[in-house]
Order: sequence, then C-alpha cells, then structure tokens
Amino acid sequence: MAEADLPVPGELLDALVDALGAPGRWVLIGAAARDLALILGGVNLPRRATNDVDIAIAAHDAVDFDAMLATIGEPTRAWQRRTLLGQQVDVMPFGDLESDDEVHIHESSLSVLGCAEAATNADIVTLPSGRLLPVAPLELIGVLKLIAFAGRQPAETKDADDLLIVLRAASEGIYGEETWNDEPAMAATEYDHQLAGAHRLGRRGIACFGTGRAERVDLVATEVQRVVTSAWRGSHQELLGAWLAGLRAV
Repeated sequence: MAEADLPVPGELLDALVDALGAPGRWVLIGAAARDLALILGGVNLPRRATNDVDIAIAAHDAVDFDAMLATIGEPTRAWQRRTLLGQQVDVMPFGDLESDDEVHIHESSLSVLGCAEAATNADIVTLPSGRLLPVAPLELIGVLKLIAFAGRQPAETKDADDLLIVLRAASEGIYGEETWNDEPAMAATEYDHQLAGAHRLGRRGIACFGTGRAERVDLVATEVQRVVTSAWRGSHQELLGAWLAGLRAV
C-alpha cells in the first residue's frame, strides 16, 4: 500500500505499531479502519471524513490498560484519549477486564462487544514502512458500528451512517466479486447481488463470535433495528434486513 492510499498519515500508524507492538493485543477500529477496508477492497464510495484514529487494546485490568495507554503520545483531559504526532487517538479497552461485554473503568462504562473478535480476526496490512498494522475487517466493522450506534443513539447517527456505507461496500469491488461466488448468500436473497453482499457480510461477521456473544449481538440488533431505519429516513430497509438475516444465519 502506498503512502497516498492511507486514510491517515503513515507516520501516525507507524508510531502506533512501534508503541503497541505486533498484532494480537490491539487493532485499528473506527473510521480509519473503515476507510482502509474500503481502499483494500477497491471500493469507491463517499464516506464521512474523520480527523481522529480509534484503536482497541486488550488489557488484564485497569492498571495494565493505563500502562499501555501511557506509551501512546501525550495525555489529554479525557482518560481514553491521547495525542500522537498532533493527531487524536481514542483508545477502547477490552479483554480480561471485560464483564458481560462491558468495561467499567475510570468511572465510565463502555460496551466493548466485538473488539476482541476484531483483534482476533484482524486483517494484517503491510504499511509503506513495512510495519504490520492490525485492522478490523469489513464484516466486523459493521458489527462495531451497530454496537456504537446502540450506545449513542438517538443523540448521534454517525455510526448508522457508517454502517450504511459498510453494507453498501459489501457488494462493491473485491467484496462484490466474492459475493457472486457465495451461493448461500445469493440463494438467501433470491440472487439480488447487493442484498447478497449484505447477507454475506452479516454471516461472516457473526461467525467470528462464540454462541453467547453472538446472541448478544443479535439482541442489540433487534433492539435498534427500528432506530437504524429511522436514522436512514426509512430507506434501505431491504439492505438492513439482508444483513440482519446474515447475522442470524449461523
């Protein structure tokens, strides 16, 4: 991947790899991961601009998390936010300090369902410098956007907007080419290619979760389906329905 292809400065991504080490305990999530997934898939869709970078870090406890956080740039007033090379980096904890898919830390409660799965199933991107960057794959970016929207709605709809971009991307570029060969997804959607892409994305995403955690993803999806439709002004209901059917297919 060339420097010009990166959605954020390469030196920033290099600095994160240098601070946090090899893939396994951390992963790029959020808008930068979304953009990388689209770029790697050869997808050209309008997308929401962002000026920050979001990552998730596995930690044993709050002390372990704070120690890892301290290796990233400079502190800010927000406990989970650092400044690195002039850029804002927001950090989500997950791992052993989770309890029922939530992390309680620094007087905050965060839903982190999907972060562990994103780290375990990360796409490993070779940066121009040769460093290896773990990036949440498109199918798990969709789930993470669903979880984020559930926690922020109705005040914010940006995650619902991002989810729509992800679902549309599932039938474009390389993802679209793979969809043509996915007979279960094509058959499940009566051979509608766009709907099949969304169905395939949902099926691949939920396959990354164990049974209990998959059930909790489905519960969140059921709770916010109507609100997502409202955020999309009543449009794309078939696309959302195909993705949700994929989430429930495994």
